[in-house]
Amino acid sequence: MSSPSTNDECDEDFYKGLVLGFRMTQLQTLLVFAGKARSGRKTQLQERALKLVELNSKTILLKIRELASDKYRSRLGDIEDTGNMASTSQADTYSNPYTSPIPDSPPRSPAVIHQLLPTFPDVTMKPLPFYDIQSTLLKPCSLKPSGNARFQDQTFKFHLTPAQASEITSSSYRNENGRPEYRKQIQMRFSLLETSCQQEDNFPQSISVKVNNRLCPLPPFINQNKPGTDSKRIPKPMNVTHLCKLTATSANSISVSWAVEVGKSYTISVYYVENLNYQDLLNRLKEKGERDPDFTKALIKEKLKDQDNEIATTSCKVTLACPLGKNRMKIPCRASTCDHLQTFDAGLFLQMNEKNPKWMCPVCNMPALQQNLMIDGFFTQLLKSDRLPADEHEIVLHNDGTWDPLPPKKDECASISNSDVNQTSAKSSTLVPIEDSDSDGGVSVAKPEADSSSSAVKRPVTDMECITLDSDSEGEEPATKQQRSENTVFIQSPGSPDLIILD
Repeated sequence: MSSPSTNDECDEDFYKGLVLGFRMTQLQTLLVFAGKARSGRKTQLQERALKLVELNSKTILLKIRELASDKYRSRLGDIEDTGNMASTSQADTYSNPYTSPIPDSPPRSPAVIHQLLPTFPDVTMKPLPFYDIQSTLLKPCSLKPSGNARFQDQTFKFHLTPAQASEITSSSYRNENGRPEYRKQIQMRFSLLETSCQQEDNFPQSISVKVNNRLCPLPPFINQNKPGTDSKRIPKPMNVTHLCKLTATSANSISVSWAVEVGKSYTISVYYVENLNYQDLLNRLKEKGERDPDFTKALIKEKLKDQDNEIATTSCKVTLACPLGKNRMKIPCRASTCDHLQTFDAGLFLQMNEKNPKWMCPVCNMPALQQNLMIDGFFTQLLKSDRLPADEHEIVLHNDGTWDPLPPKKDECASISNSDVNQTSAKSSTLVPIEDSDSDGGVSVAKPEADSSSSAVKRPVTDMECITLDSDSEGEEPATKQQRSENTVFIQSPGSPDLIILD
């Protein structure tokens, strides 16, 4: 059989054409065979299949030809006329890895490059702020498939020293839910086999882990409901202390089962660590010291420097409330990688990252790693200053590096409120003397007098007027209280006397 460079069937464009002609079922079968997600639209499946063709894996290309043999039998007839490829060349032999694995002697390709992986590659794991590595129990070790089957198993072992076993046992405590926890822990991590940079936690597909023949719980999946995306677990380390033998006399074994992915290799590592909380990191941040106030003053001058003659900026307003808790900051800090003036509270920032370690600046939404945090000396002195009112959360920064409290806002309604109060106090109570009439039942109403010596009863001014109509006959009995209330008429009139009682 001719080489792929001289045979049209082995051309990359030829296989891409076959993939683009596949139906949904054929695309899904190919992706499942390669360990890729089979969910999504047809265009998404075609994109993933085309990426598999670009890998130039002989196993993948053989699978594509097998799936295309029915639909493109007329185009592949010349291949069948030359004889069965599986019988003429062992390198092109294909068998389903779910039923019988491919022989161990195919030519080197990305599908079998796992056999050449080093046992202990030079992989460096990304440090975790809330864990201090005390010792390495198992260096990053490659997950090496023993054959060409898709699902592989591998076992690793590590030992504890007597001192480590004793320290872990003595560091146990009860958490808020009453469950036993350890401050000194045995931590297991998975990552990609990549030596160019520090690696974050990354799990292989279809992974299953057992520690001392006991199933280890794994982090949950993310993006489970998004079509067209591979199922990935939350990248975080695993605490396996409760599954380990805390003794130095017997070894601890880890059994890993995973699905081989084309073009990807993984490592496993085990560490003896100390678990820290946000208070420990806050104390370390305080021990690091404060950034010189002159640095912030220079930054203020740089920000407020007149770079445009048309727009002159002489001051800016900065809040002293933390953007996370909306309360006044206690320990103002800022990452050294940020170039803004606004700070945030260090304690609250560390506490939130202890629950959900994102390490993103709440001001500019850029990475603010723990090792880059610095307490701002300028804002620390500002918060302790006597010039700052206790209830003030905003200040004004000037272009010369000085600051002033935010001036109080003018109350637009102050003058109106004062005038209303003066008018109310100046308005006196209206007095209406009532006199009885013996002759014709008439009513004699005297005008209000300014003389304070008047014997009339003073009543406060109200918007409601009360007029009581009663009979003036001498022979009639006085009206009862109920009758008087029935004859009472309420009239609202701003121009009439406030209270008139007719007897």
